[in-house]
Amino acid sequence: MISNLVILAFIIGGLTGPVVIGAIAWSKDLRLNMNWWKWLLTALWYVLLLFFILLDFTFIGEGEAGAGWKALAFESVLMLLLGTGLIRILFIGREKV
Repeated sequence: MISNLVILAFIIGGLTGPVVIGAIAWSKDLRLNMNWWKWLLTALWYVLLLFFILLDFTFIGEGEAGAGWKALAFESVLMLLLGTGLIRILFIGREKV
């Protein structure tokens, strides 16, 4: 039996390809000096984001809605802080126009 979470996982997995293509175009448009470790940090941030989304909605789907929403709130703040740090790292050494 396919549950809603499995469908969500398939949708997220299907959207990962366009996200990668968009990230490459985004980095070229912003003239970011991307090397392997910056791509690795970006990929780790994205994987952590997907993990947290699937984890939180698994909690909610299993009847632990309070825990799911609290975790989602905490993880949103955490991902915002990590994303801000990642953006600052990515913009170091950016080519000026």
